[in-house]
Amino acid sequence: MKYFILNIILLIVIDFSGKAQTNKDFPIDSTLANKISISDFCLCQTTLNELKELAPDIKQVEVEELDYPKECIGEDSRFETGIGYSSIQFPGIIFQKEKNTDLISKFRLTKSFKGNLPNDSLIDVENLKLSDVFLLYPEFKDKWLSRGCSEYWKFSNDTISFYVKIDKSIKPQFPINKIYYLDKPIEAIDLVISCYSIYNKTSKISLFNPNDPLFYLDSIRVNKGVLSIYDENEIAFINVFKDENAVKIAGNEGKNGVIFIYTKEYAKQKYCNYLKSKSSEYTRIVSENTEDNSLVYILNDKVLEKNYESELFGLNDKNFVDLRIIDSKKLKKEYKIKNKKWGIIISSTVDK
Repeated sequence: MKYFILNIILLIVIDFSGKAQTNKDFPIDSTLANKISISDFCLCQTTLNELKELAPDIKQVEVEELDYPKECIGEDSRFETGIGYSSIQFPGIIFQKEKNTDLISKFRLTKSFKGNLPNDSLIDVENLKLSDVFLLYPEFKDKWLSRGCSEYWKFSNDTISFYVKIDKSIKPQFPINKIYYLDKPIEAIDLVISCYSIYNKTSKISLFNPNDPLFYLDSIRVNKGVLSIYDENEIAFINVFKDENAVKIAGNEGKNGVIFIYTKEYAKQKYCNYLKSKSSEYTRIVSENTEDNSLVYILNDKVLEKNYESELFGLNDKNFVDLRIIDSKKLKKEYKIKNKKWGIIISSTVDK
């Protein structure tokens, strides 16, 4: 069910004040710190500069994002994706920082890591199997998650995620052969949090208020405080699910509702990538005309003028029929449009 952004703003109360404070300004309470600490390092209390002082050999490394690989549309906004920092002094740990600050907001634990998890369990990732994870975190047994663009099963809570490689040779993939995967190795572990959410909360610090709905921004679960950095004009559309519909989507965690918020930029990436897969001519034109003001989209003979991202977002193989491109002369003749170079004519079964 879609609601206009102005209506949603009335429903969402956001705590926000000032800029994010540093680790020196605002220590994290001990309960939260225990959940986001590894080897005496605490997320959002450690900076890249501090790491460089501790380990002069620290260097930048490439990180394979297992939950949001390059093939996915969008990315996790809580850290710099694909970029990390490692040192031989901290074996098995790759540090990733926030996009706009020096704070470390993600730990990647690799096969070389031997040490304690936040729950004090001693592990050796090289020898860690999925069955071991289920003993450490029994609640993960029913949390088999994977994005369609990812090659890994993800088992996670609000801070920690374990990854197991999906065996694509198994046909069909669903229902999942859970017994088959029990002895499969854990490929990596991620510990991640939004430092912005922590340092911009004026009330008691917590990751997610259990009485709030679940908020997803561009498919990533976020603390509602993160939403305050977005202007309503940046939002493409919002889907709100309540009661049993929310529980069907998110299980018992969704009992207070589930809200999916999609930005215009995310929606644009999605429909552009989809249409590129359908037309090489579209790919060329979009590459040569990076500004939207040179293009006009026409969906089922309806000229899309403003705030149309939500209408194109839903295009997929089930409803897509055809795409053709016309130049400015035909645009003027057929649609009386004079100020555009190209018309992207899309036929779809949606709303027909």
